Amino acid sequence: MNSSRKINYSTRVSKNIERKMLRDLLSRFSSSFPMNDYTYVGFGSKYFTDYLMMHKYLHINNLVSIEGDIGNKTKYEFNKPLSCIDMKYGMSHDVIPDLTLDKNKTIIWLDYDGLLTEGCLSDIAELTGRLESGSVIFITYNSRPLKSAELKQEYSDIETGNERIKTHLRKVHGESYIPHNLDIKGLGNWDKYSSLLRDVIVNCISKRLDVINRGEESKLKYKQLVNFNYKDGCEMSTLGFTFYRTEEEENRLSITNLDSFDFYRENNESYKIEVPSLTMKEIKALLEIMPNGKRKEIEKVVPPSEVDQFSKIYKYLPIFADSELA
Repeated sequence: MNSSRKINYSTRVSKNIERKMLRDLLSRFSSSFPMNDYTYVGFGSKYFTDYLMMHKYLHINNLVSIEGDIGNKTKYEFNKPLSCIDMKYGMSHDVIPDLTLDKNKTIIWLDYDGLLTEGCLSDIAELTGRLESGSVIFITYNSRPLKSAELKQEYSDIETGNERIKTHLRKVHGESYIPHNLDIKGLGNWDKYSSLLRDVIVNCISKRLDVINRGEESKLKYKQLVNFNYKDGCEMSTLGFTFYRTEEEENRLSITNLDSFDFYRENNESYKIEVPSLTMKEIKALLEIMPNGKRKEIEKVVPPSEVDQFSKIYKYLPIFADSELA
């Protein structure tokens, strides 16, 4: 799905926060893995927000943008904000196999706006087999939980709810990476369904590594870095992983202390980015008591749950202002 004509990702609040969290994570990661020679690969759309961030904060000059909307090349070339962005036109499953990934370490963000399809998993498997040690991959996808009424309508010829769910999972995600001990109870719950999708991706990466590590003395391993759930109109999830091969690289990864970020996640427990609905005056008052000030007075106006939410994301919260406001 091409969302570039619909969505400016720089002004989607949860996405904006996620991007800044990833920026900070990668900045600390770069203390042990300098990024001067890294390549960044993503889906630039016509806004190229991630590319400006990677260039400005991480000093990456090798930038590749995959754009599936080949009918609007002129628009993308015009909006390209940096001369060092190399445009690759075509769908990801066509472009990724032709990318040169063996010269530099890579940061790649597969920022899908649709479901985690078999095609997405094929991209992940292809990259897992080719990314250099020290590379990082982020995968974003729609994780909207299953709705029984919608499944009943779509699979009206199937009698039982359980069979509808299994049929849907096979149709969307394929069968290769769905867990054998699949528990389909509760997949109408976002946390449960997003956890299943994480298991699918982990199985995809693990099975691909099993293949490429056969006969290798120094085996390629992976570590999960983030597991985000957030909403910007619909439920979305982002997983992030890095790859390493040697004990020396594992030690370098360890001393970055990425786990000191409260959004760092190595397992299936997601970090939920929740943005409370606040006025500018409420935001100003909340900022004045961050990080450890007294909350009693502001909680007369802002519910404690929203104060908690704000305390987790205030460092990353974008402020959008109308210049016509007095």
